[in-house]
Amino acid sequence: MPEDVFVQFRMAEVAFGGSGLPGEFLSFICRTFWWVWGPTLGVSDKWEMMYRRDGYRCASPVCRRRDVTLHHLMYRSAGGGDEGENVLSVCAWCHLEGEHGGRLKVRAPASRPRWEMGRRGRAPVMVVVGRERLAC
Repeated sequence: MPEDVFVQFRMAEVAFGGSGLPGEFLSFICRTFWWVWGPTLGVSDKWEMMYRRDGYRCASPVCRRRDVTLHHLMYRSAGGGDEGENVLSVCAWCHLEGEHGGRLKVRAPASRPRWEMGRRGRAPVMVVVGRERLAC
């Protein structure tokens, strides 16, 4: 275990304030994990299918990161759903700084997305349609 992870674990253990019995804090963490996440495990693998479709990588044509999250092409607040054609795997940077930060715009469908790169309010510097990757 990396030292910084060990230190963080010990700090959380002290904050927990348990009786100090060996394994008590770890047992608490495991029980909490199963209580929170247990009901959702194995319920649906639709998200897994989307990650697999995108190769477990950011779907942006200029990125290959693996720290991906799912992005709704039509936001749920605007009536978009969770179907595969409305969801793409994107890394944290492309999601937050790119799409929501106005540097990268992506439009549906997910099977053939349209990527516009540039600054918000200006003509795009580059447009890519489809799932091809650009050499970076």
